[in-house]
Amino acid sequence: MVGLTWEQAKQRCRNGVIPACHNAEDSVTVSGPAEAVTQLVVQLKAENVFVREVRNMDVAFHSHYVQPVGPTLQEVLEKVVPEARPRTERWISSSVPQSRWGEPLARKCSAAYHVNNMLSPVLFREALEHVPKDAIVVEIAPHCLLQAILRRALGPEATCLGLMKRDLPDVPAFFLTSLGKLHAHGVPLQLEPLFPRVPWPVPRGTPNVAHLVSWDHAQPPWSVVTYKDFISAEASMSDEVVELDLEAGENDGYLAGHKIDGRVLFPATGYMVLAWKFLAKRSGKPYTEVPVVFENVTLHRATILPKTAGLNRGSSDLS
Repeated sequence: MVGLTWEQAKQRCRNGVIPACHNAEDSVTVSGPAEAVTQLVVQLKAENVFVREVRNMDVAFHSHYVQPVGPTLQEVLEKVVPEARPRTERWISSSVPQSRWGEPLARKCSAAYHVNNMLSPVLFREALEHVPKDAIVVEIAPHCLLQAILRRALGPEATCLGLMKRDLPDVPAFFLTSLGKLHAHGVPLQLEPLFPRVPWPVPRGTPNVAHLVSWDHAQPPWSVVTYKDFISAEASMSDEVVELDLEAGENDGYLAGHKIDGRVLFPATGYMVLAWKFLAKRSGKPYTEVPVVFENVTLHRATILPKTAGLNRGSSDLS
C-alpha cells in the first residue's frame, strides 16, 4: 500500500507492477512480482513516500497474474452460487466501473462476478462515493485493514466497524464487541446462532438458574433512573423538591465539604444548576444539550444543609 494517487501509481509502476486497489485519493495498493514490488517499495521509501506492506500469501491478487486460476475458481464458485441473483441497490460494485454497471456481469451476483472481482482492480474509492455519509459500514474480512480509509473517506457521521482483527489475544471477544456496537446503533441482529440449540421440551429435573443471575452493585457508579427523568415538560409544571443526602458519598456527599463559618451551605452555583436542569426538562432535552447564560443573578439567602435535606425548586415560571 503506497501513498500515491491512482494516476501517480500508474506512472510509477514498472516491471510488471500494476495498481491493484484504489483505496483513497492518496492510497493505492500495488500488485505484481515480488522482486519488482520490493524495488518500488525501496524507491518510494527513499522519497519519503508512505509505504506499508500487506500480507498477500505471495499471491498477486487483482491482477492478470492470477488469471490462470480463473476457470478453476469459477467451477468451484458455481457450486456455491449455482444461480445468478440480481444485486440490490446496496450492492455497490468496486470491481466493475460505474460506466458498466448496466451490463449483465455487474447486475447480478454470480460465480462469474466473483471471479471477475478477484482478477480486476478494486475501485474502492469510486465505490465509496455512493455510500451515504451517515451509513453504518461493516468491514467483513480476515483483518479490518480499511478502517482508517473508511473513516477518512466517509467522515465523522458514518459508523465504521470491523468484525475481525488479526493478532489479537481474543479475536472472538473483538467480534462480539463489534456485534454489540452494531446493536447499540440500532442494527437488528439474529444472535441465536451464537448459542447452542436448546432441545425442547426441557426435562422436569432441569435446575433453575434464574437465582444465579443478579446485578453486581459492587461496581460503581450505578446511575439509577427515576420516573422524574421521563416526566414531560407539560406534566412538570408544579413545584418540585430536590432530595439531598450528604452521607451518600457517591451522589451528594461532596456537598459536605462546602463549609462557610463552620456551616454546610448549599453552593450558589447549585441553584443555577437546578434552574438549568429545570429549564432543560421543559425543553425535553438533557441539560448538557441546552446552553444557558445567567445574568443578574441574585441570591436572597443561604441554605444551611443538615445531613439530609430537601430543596424546593419553587415556581416553574421561568419567564
